[in-house]
Amino acid sequence: MSKRAPTVYAFMDESGDLGGALEFGASPHFIVAMLETTEPEFVHDELKKLRFKLNLPQAFEFRYHDTQMPWARAEFFKLFRSLDVRVRAALIDKAQLGKDFVFGQHALYKLAVGGLVLRASPTELSDAVLVMDGKRGAPTNDLLVALRQHLSRLYEKHQRPRAFSRIVVCAARAEDGLQFADMVAGVLAERFEHGESVHDQDVDSKLVDLWEYSEE
Repeated sequence: MSKRAPTVYAFMDESGDLGGALEFGASPHFIVAMLETTEPEFVHDELKKLRFKLNLPQAFEFRYHDTQMPWARAEFFKLFRSLDVRVRAALIDKAQLGKDFVFGQHALYKLAVGGLVLRASPTELSDAVLVMDGKRGAPTNDLLVALRQHLSRLYEKHQRPRAFSRIVVCAARAEDGLQFADMVAGVLAERFEHGESVHDQDVDSKLVDLWEYSEE
């Protein structure tokens, strides 16, 4: 009897907002980072050790735009490189979206996640658990329903097996995997907004797919 493969946990976070009014201050990009691991408890334990090493409170949440200390970022990405994780990411340059694209509450999420799923091999994410950052409640539930429906249509259209055995929501402050996804998304946002990030090589060492959307 063959041994069952360990469950993949795909922790997903984003950088940028969902708006399309660039002239009124909407972010030029929307970036989704998905960090995959089969050892979420090990990831949690290692980040707990890092907080202790850096003399940070155990409740400290690593968020790229809030964690400004260069020494903390450097140690975080040193740990990141040591972990057995994979990263998929989608970059959507909003200026590249067609005139017919309708910005809505879920449109960019559906575009980004759907694109990453279709670019993966047919069974690569079939038994994975997708963990999204968010708060429980009606808006988040609406997003989950919209995303599940969108993915189901993609599976049928492209005759692909279903990706993700489950899609769940968790607050990043309580889930360290999501904090890794946030930090990676922050590096990618900095790269595409300013041309480079000091942590580009750290992130690139774990990237298995970086999808830059372009209108076909």
